[in-house]
Amino acid sequence: MCMIAFLARGGVDLGLPWWPGLENLLATGPLARRLFIDILHLNHILISIVLGMLVGNLLGIPRWAAPGIQTSSLFIKIGVILLGSLYSVADLARLGSTAVIIIVSFILLMLLFTIWLGNRVGMDPAGAATLAAGTAVCGVSAILATAPAVRAKNTDVVYSIATILFFGLVNLFVFPVVGTLLGLTPHQFGVWAGTGIMNSGQVLAVCLTFDPGTVTHPSESLKTGEIYNLTRVIFLPFVVLFLALYASRHFTPEEEVNINTGLWSRFPVFVLGFLAMVFLTSFGLLGPTSPPSRELTIIRHLYSWFFAIGLAGQGMRISLVELRRAGSKPLVVGTVAAFLKALLALVVVLLFVPHKP
Repeated sequence: MCMIAFLARGGVDLGLPWWPGLENLLATGPLARRLFIDILHLNHILISIVLGMLVGNLLGIPRWAAPGIQTSSLFIKIGVILLGSLYSVADLARLGSTAVIIIVSFILLMLLFTIWLGNRVGMDPAGAATLAAGTAVCGVSAILATAPAVRAKNTDVVYSIATILFFGLVNLFVFPVVGTLLGLTPHQFGVWAGTGIMNSGQVLAVCLTFDPGTVTHPSESLKTGEIYNLTRVIFLPFVVLFLALYASRHFTPEEEVNINTGLWSRFPVFVLGFLAMVFLTSFGLLGPTSPPSRELTIIRHLYSWFFAIGLAGQGMRISLVELRRAGSKPLVVGTVAAFLKALLALVVVLLFVPHKP
């Protein structure tokens, strides 16, 4: 994962200027810059994911390396904690109030729609509930947290995750292009991505692809999108409880509703670290924010590396073979729900979200 991030991002931050990174190499010519950077937004984040997918699917992951690849989510969560250095308490108050209204509305809509459509096509109730958690909240994490609470089968979990990853893979390339064609500002794009994309890692990747930012001018898309993403993550325990109660109607009398294994073991503790970093920044304990202090500059370099490393690992964990094996019903339901969510979120952004926060 570190090697892929190094190939994509380059070694300037590490004192190795002889390797500028694939992103900079692609931008050497005017035509290449226009195609790869301005239109396709092929920066080091997207390159890391693509390289990870190529390694995972063409070369395979050795058994000794598999435990290390599984830490990719940890890198992303540490990056999110450090990302708190971009915010102040006032920022959270300003963005958070709007985010709560939009996110709660979309969570309720996607829960009800996915369950309804799953029932219409004949999905198992537990499978529909598991997929509903993925489309409504935060993708793979929500699926894994919900599965024990609704007695989901292993096949339900695999199919739901494959569906989320399939549509998310499409989003990595479609969202930045659509955002560019529609002239969305970085703030508007962040709201769209944070609301319309299902998986947390994909929100980070898409926002950084559309608006990479710099150390002195961090990505506005990422700053906005992550607030919306974290807002829906906070609602995960309530969604798991709701789906557990829904699924309990289909349990046999001797079965009990048990949400402990899925709910409390996966509570998003990293959100507390994110809030702690916000408070440190708000009270000036990390130095001035404009221009950024040496401490904040180091933190911003760090979270950029953590995201590149973690998303490279996420790319390696996307198996095209498993995507092809996904069941037709979950794939149809998940694709329709995901497309509806992305489309409605875009409409909301175009109609109600201002160009700047």
